[in-house]
Formats: sequence, C-alpha cells, structure tokens
Amino acid sequence: MSRKFKAVIFDMDGLMVDSMIHWLKLDEKWFEERGLELTQDIVKYFTGRSIKENVTYLKDTFDLKESIDEIIQERKIWENNIYTSETEEMPGIAKLLETIHKSPMRQAIASGAPMTAVDAVADRFKWRHYFDELISSDHVEYVGKPDPGIFLHTADKLGIDPKDCVVFEDAENGVVAAKRAGMMCVAVPDERWSFGVFEEADLIVDSLENKQIYNYLGISYE
Repeated sequence: MSRKFKAVIFDMDGLMVDSMIHWLKLDEKWFEERGLELTQDIVKYFTGRSIKENVTYLKDTFDLKESIDEIIQERKIWENNIYTSETEEMPGIAKLLETIHKSPMRQAIASGAPMTAVDAVADRFKWRHYFDELISSDHVEYVGKPDPGIFLHTADKLGIDPKDCVVFEDAENGVVAAKRAGMMCVAVPDERWSFGVFEEADLIVDSLENKQIYNYLGISYE
C-alpha cells in the first residue's frame, strides 16, 4: 500500500460520468451548423474549463453573431438533458466511492461544470452522501482548470492541506491544475476525448476499475 491521503478530489465530466461523449456529439453538430470544425485542440481547450470561459473563447475566436449570453443559454438546455437523463456513470466509480467512503479519507467533487450540473449528477446517481464538499467553477468566479483555484478552494473547504489531497482527472487541464495546486494526481484518460499529455500525473490508469488505484490510495479492492 502507498502513502495515506486525507482527501480524494474527483473531477466529474468524463471521469465519474460519461457526459463528455454527449457534449462532443452536440458540439460537433453546433460547429457544423456554423461551417466550423471541432478540432482536438478545441476539445482539449474546453475540457475542465467553465462554460463562461469556453463560450467566451468561441465568441472571440470565431467572431460569432450570437452573444455570449445567448450561447450560454443554448448550452444550458443541453446541460439539463445531458445530466438529468442521458449521462451514465463510468465503470468502477460506484465501487470506488463506496470503498473510499468506508475509509478515513474525505471526498469531494471539483468540477469546471456549473453547480447545477454537479447537483444533477449527485442526485441522479444518489452520490451526495459520499461527499463532504461539492465544488464547481461557480465557487471560484467561473474560472476552471488548468487554473489551480478550484482545487485549492476545495482543499480549503475540506480543511485539508493540498499536499494531503489526491485528484482524479481525465483531462490534461485537470492534471495541470492539480499539480499547480500542489496535489498528487491520478489520470484516467479516455481515448475518445482525453486529448493531451498526462506525464505530470503521478499514476495513469485505463479505468476506475483498475486495482492500481486501490493500492495507490491504500484501500482494499475487495
């Protein structure tokens, strides 16, 4: 068993739930309707950032006719459908949450998504009781990853030193944010959307079902 942590902080989209695949499909359609191409670089930029940051990027980069507020409202409609009905939990997350819950470690979500999305996921899968804190980019002035602010804010709310926290992420922006916050990081990249480099992560695994995670956290797989 490896070092003992005091808190485990989870990213949400693409890590705990398969929401990213739904966002990608909708974004591809949205880009096509405007004669634009959704590239891997854009997906990489988006992942982990707040909706406000991403929409501002779209507006400025492509000189869109729609206002930032109009684009946000359109994406809010998508958000409601994705998180309340379409998204499903990622393999291994339920077992991992339950096992950590039985340990002395605390748990939190720190997501670049809006708080409405975090609440929807926590309620949809009945996960709320597992977490000591539910944090979104709403709590840090809508600044998402790779800025470390969301992770530092989460550690502060938990009352735990960042060095005693381990972050679970599926995106390069999230890994960078975790390391900038002085935390350890487990990367669980998904080839469908995790475009980037994950060398900064302290452990890289193929899924949340991987037994290496349990050894790394110092908890039993059984």
